[in-house]
Amino acid sequence: MMRPQNDNSSPAVLHFPRRNILSPREASHYLGIRPSHLCIMKWLRCGPKPISINRQTLYTEAELRAFRLGLLQAVGVGEQDGPYREMHGHAPSLTAGEEGGTGEKPATDPLLVLLSANLIRRRALGVSLWGMLLLGIGIDLILF
Repeated sequence: MMRPQNDNSSPAVLHFPRRNILSPREASHYLGIRPSHLCIMKWLRCGPKPISINRQTLYTEAELRAFRLGLLQAVGVGEQDGPYREMHGHAPSLTAGEEGGTGEKPATDPLLVLLSANLIRRRALGVSLWGMLLLGIGIDLILF
């Protein structure tokens, strides 16, 4: 990590031009899914690849776009097919004042909610089956 020449105690801040970094709430809004789905996908390691800055989980816009396109292409839907056109511009920032003042939830994309729920279900089933298999093998080794 680069350090400034005049101060050896603080790390330098690196800026990446045109590279948007979103919080988990902004990332779930960008994808059009519930924040809980994004959190579960992070735990199961089947969602977009997060980055960690100062122990904070963040997502790059490029990674979110690639994840969204991958989900849509898995079922044969493209971004340019009607209502699934990619929105140009940045995801709106969500602050406590904006969300709490109006009482509205961010709009969710029904197709992406279903696709992310299916991905979570498949991954959770695989993890639980492998866990039961390893537990069974462990019990067999202990008993015999």
